[in-house]
Amino acid sequence: MYIFKLLVLIAGAPSFLNAASKESDLIMCDGVIFHNVYYDRELLFSDLGRPYNLVMHRFSGILFFSHTIQNGTSVDFGIRACHLDKRTCRDIKGVPGGYAVAYDAGNDDIYFGGHDGIYKYNFLTKEAEFFAEEGKSIWGLFVRRNFYYIEYPTQKLYVYRDDRFIQVAEAIHIEVDIFFVSKHFDVYFANKTALYKVEKPISEPIVLSDEIQVRQIVEDNYGDVHICASDGIYLEEKPYHRIKKVAAIDQAFGTTFDDTDNMIYSDRNNIYRLTPSKYSGVCMNAINNPEARYQGDETRRKNKRT
Repeated sequence: MYIFKLLVLIAGAPSFLNAASKESDLIMCDGVIFHNVYYDRELLFSDLGRPYNLVMHRFSGILFFSHTIQNGTSVDFGIRACHLDKRTCRDIKGVPGGYAVAYDAGNDDIYFGGHDGIYKYNFLTKEAEFFAEEGKSIWGLFVRRNFYYIEYPTQKLYVYRDDRFIQVAEAIHIEVDIFFVSKHFDVYFANKTALYKVEKPISEPIVLSDEIQVRQIVEDNYGDVHICASDGIYLEEKPYHRIKKVAAIDQAFGTTFDDTDNMIYSDRNNIYRLTPSKYSGVCMNAINNPEARYQGDETRRKNKRT
């Protein structure tokens, strides 16, 4: 995250600022560099408590996510649904301790997990209806070809087989905090130890990184897997079995993509969307060449004296 004010001078400005000088003498470059391109940061929803598990339902334009709420004298979790265009939000009732959110793209269904089981969202009544695993505390959910959930506090991974949920045999002795299956059916999971990838069902997990704190794993519209960590967004560098940071974000908590592939992300209190900036080149140059920006400030001061 780069936050600073960029002064654009009508006269005597560095050459890379001239493009903006006709429109304004003050530009705020407080956006995000994502995949080596500068984007403006659009505030979508604010005053939230650690928005986790961002899931975009593109057909309805609704963003589902979990966040911390005050429950008496203690802090709990709840599910919220926010419409991106209308900028309206409402709480999803009936999911005590609602934390997990998942989208079943094959059937266009949204699922939630909380303190006492798994719930399915009814788009007609706009309410959550009990689905399965009564009494189980659900930490995570994921649906692609199979239905998975992570139980809390054991962090054990379960899959739906033969009309019931059973532990995933390959993960019986592994704690799982985050679980994801890509469109190419590569398996990613993370825990307190590292971020792993399993490329084939019978292969051993590959460590992609043991230096980041993973908070969500998602795909963009092109099938590229993005990892949201506490310090930003990462992308897997194939075929080298490593990751690279593509956006620096302080205290990132979740990420997803809208229907036009704009990245949406959350920090400790807010949810933002990255949008193309008409000053992308100007801000990129100013960020990458701070000495030129300082030179422009010095020119401004000299002009004032003369």
